[in-house]
Amino acid sequence: MNLVTSVVLLLLFGGAAATVTLGVVLWRRRVSLGGPEVVGFAGLAVGATIWSWAYALQLRATTLPEILGYNNVLWIGVGVVGAAWPIFGFAVAGDDRWLTRRRLSLVSGVPLVFAVLAVSNPAHRLIYSDVRLVDDAIVRSSVTPEIGFFVFLAWSLVINVYVLWRLAVSCRRADGTARSRRLAVLAAGLVPTLAGIVGLLLFPDGGPPIDFTPVMFSVTTIVTGVAITRYRLLDSIAVAQDHLVDHLSDPVVIVDADETIRATNESATRLFRDGDPVGRPIDGALRDQPALVEAIRTRPATGTTAVVTTVESTHADGERTREHDRGETADDRPPGEERPDGTVPARRTFEVSVGSLGRTDATVLVFRDVTERRAAERRVEVLNRVLRHDLRNDLSVIDGYLDLLEEELSGVESEAARGALDVLARRTDGMLSVVEQAALAETVVEGDTEFERFDLTAVVRDRCEQVRVEHPEVRLDASLPDGAVTVSAVSALPSVVDNLIENAIEHSDRDRPELVVRLVADPSTSTVEFLVADDGAGIPPDDRAVLVGTDPSLEDASGLGLWLINQLTTISGGSVDVENREGGGTSVSVTLPLAAAESTATSASPTA
Repeated sequence: MNLVTSVVLLLLFGGAAATVTLGVVLWRRRVSLGGPEVVGFAGLAVGATIWSWAYALQLRATTLPEILGYNNVLWIGVGVVGAAWPIFGFAVAGDDRWLTRRRLSLVSGVPLVFAVLAVSNPAHRLIYSDVRLVDDAIVRSSVTPEIGFFVFLAWSLVINVYVLWRLAVSCRRADGTARSRRLAVLAAGLVPTLAGIVGLLLFPDGGPPIDFTPVMFSVTTIVTGVAITRYRLLDSIAVAQDHLVDHLSDPVVIVDADETIRATNESATRLFRDGDPVGRPIDGALRDQPALVEAIRTRPATGTTAVVTTVESTHADGERTREHDRGETADDRPPGEERPDGTVPARRTFEVSVGSLGRTDATVLVFRDVTERRAAERRVEVLNRVLRHDLRNDLSVIDGYLDLLEEELSGVESEAARGALDVLARRTDGMLSVVEQAALAETVVEGDTEFERFDLTAVVRDRCEQVRVEHPEVRLDASLPDGAVTVSAVSALPSVVDNLIENAIEHSDRDRPELVVRLVADPSTSTVEFLVADDGAGIPPDDRAVLVGTDPSLEDASGLGLWLINQLTTISGGSVDVENREGGGTSVSVTLPLAAAESTATSASPTA
């Protein structure tokens, strides 16, 4: 067997092996077909096949037209390989800085441009000239390289060396299987690069009689095949394990599309009662977690869902844990009770984020330990309720004694004493109001709101009558419908009416404040508008932002009532608007949807 025959066989083997390897990779279920690793590898496999087979046919050709024809096909393979290698190398190295559209367009576009120039060389002769047939030991073409060829040679050398260097750096940072994968790719890229460099150094004038760069693709394909089969190169789960599992301290579990656990980190392994769960179906590994299993099966294509779960861990060795959706122990023992083996279980609470793994069909579970946070929240909740209860009781007692004191001082003509008594009464009422609003705010935050049907006309009319009794100094202008206006809203909706009217009265700086109340239903839009207008100094910008919902934060308790107005209205499906009145004052309107199938009266009378 002569040299040419041997080389041709190697070329055919390398091209066929590259094609078969590509087919195997694309057939694998856990490969992300849109991932840069697979895109780069597919380009390398296709380009190497074209390059190898075209060169094999070129070596068997005996005429110059045949050689040049195969040479044009060969250049197409060279361009595809040159474009795909940086994508593949940077992706395997995890160098995301180069995996941007702009940078990849540069490093991958240049080889394709040179390939087009090489194929169209007879029209411009930028790549080579003086083509002639050389008939010695090997029949081949001989050309004079032009400036384009040297530019392409320099570009290819720089890019190849840089990609190999980034792979070498990534090998130093990685360990275990990840390092083995990257070392294999480093070797696969190094072999043909060295073959090309050695050929140029040994034959600097006309180039080597045989280009051993494509010949070495057979070695490259074998090394890459080992990396794919043994070290899970291009496996989307393995890639995720590199980028997610090994770099997170929180427990991480990756579940494949067939509902089998494919990867975990060390923290996650300790969460399973039977040890390492890799390779087990979720029905078995998470049998105590039906809510988590359901979240995996119903996860959205984009975004994440959250599941709160409780895990029972063994304190004796710290290695075994048991998982529960509602916190019950697997052996039905109360938490904290000693087991027969002398160990004492302890519960940990986790928020589990369930989401998709990039462009793959796998699912990622990230467990975040919130035990201390949940315990602190419960302590604050208990403390809040106790303080609120005690404070309300004490304030009620103080309010009662203030009423008695007011009766005792009814005949006293001391303005200072009566003024102090009025201040104490107002402050006590204000503190009681804050306590009640805080309790209501807690209900809103926890989402424990219930919906009821209200006759909004009756609610507003009752409040207007209360204003006339408690605040005779207020000039009230109320216009309400004659009939009922029914809305379906949160049970605390009357507090919205109370807060709006009370705020308008309390913040007025006039001796006889003006208060305008309107209730207008619009059957055409199935809405009702409740409006309260005053002639006061207006609402400060910060409080206005809280009221309309553009700023949900609270600086102090003074804005709690406004915050509740916005929250309760929003939960009820309505909206809040604030406008300045001409001549001074503020107009606040609350728009709510009418209850379904209600015939609402729209006429209004000038009085409540």
